[in-house]
Amino acid sequence: MPLQTLRFDRNAFPAAVGDDEAAAAPAPEPAPASAPAPTSRAALALLDLIDGLRQWELWVTMGVQDVKRRYRRSILGPLWLTLSLAILVAVLGLLYGRLLGAPPGRYIPHLALGFIAWQFIQGVVSDSCNVFISHKGWITNVRCPLSLFVYKTVWQNILIMAHNALVYVGVAAIFGIFAGLPGLLVIPGLALVFVNAIWVGLLFGAVCARFRDIPQIVQSIMRVAFFVTPVIWMPDQLGTRAYLALYNPFTYFVELIRAPLLGQVPPALTWMLALAVTAVGCLVTWLFFVRFRSRVAYWL
Repeated sequence: MPLQTLRFDRNAFPAAVGDDEAAAAPAPEPAPASAPAPTSRAALALLDLIDGLRQWELWVTMGVQDVKRRYRRSILGPLWLTLSLAILVAVLGLLYGRLLGAPPGRYIPHLALGFIAWQFIQGVVSDSCNVFISHKGWITNVRCPLSLFVYKTVWQNILIMAHNALVYVGVAAIFGIFAGLPGLLVIPGLALVFVNAIWVGLLFGAVCARFRDIPQIVQSIMRVAFFVTPVIWMPDQLGTRAYLALYNPFTYFVELIRAPLLGQVPPALTWMLALAVTAVGCLVTWLFFVRFRSRVAYWL
């Protein structure tokens, strides 16, 4: 007779000694199911932007430390930024003001605010080209949102612009400039400039991580753009060639900062074109960031 395998069902027999508590214990409740993680590219991209903002203490501290690191062991520290710009404005103001036939009281404030705005724009564009490349160690070894490094770059340039703004305070005191109520328009103007700085950082940072020749191209374009942007000259001095300023998008963002601080109201056309550039830039950057955000770490 063949042997048969016997199978015992423990539940069919009474509990053994010492198993009373185990038998009387209720069955554990199943763990609640966690909410499904976002899987769409758009949701992940939006979560990246939000998480970067939530970690504001980190990128604020990193930005401050980077500015301090540039001037470590120096006596004036970041105030060297203010001193360098003050000397540049004083020399160019006296020289170019005479060459262009503009009175110092009108030209030097125009020049000072033009340099303050342009150095912020140029700094953001230049730093954005290397924003992900320079933080390769973080991105490839630590799970963190990419937007964190863009916010840090924008904040770092805001700090530099704040130091440079002391030059405007001195110029305004010397020439008796009082912005008045129009000066309040610099707040929405700066907000619009900062929004553009964020999409520039996201877009240029990703593109330059993929194509390493782009930073050199951008630097060459920015050198040319400086001379066709009304920083050291005024649009009304060009006469029939004023189109160099009208078709230059940098002009409008410089004016959003400069005009209110000179007590002038930026024209409606300036606001409309700046808003149009902002809308187009944000849309293009959003589509690009959603599509290629996950590849940035591999491009580095």
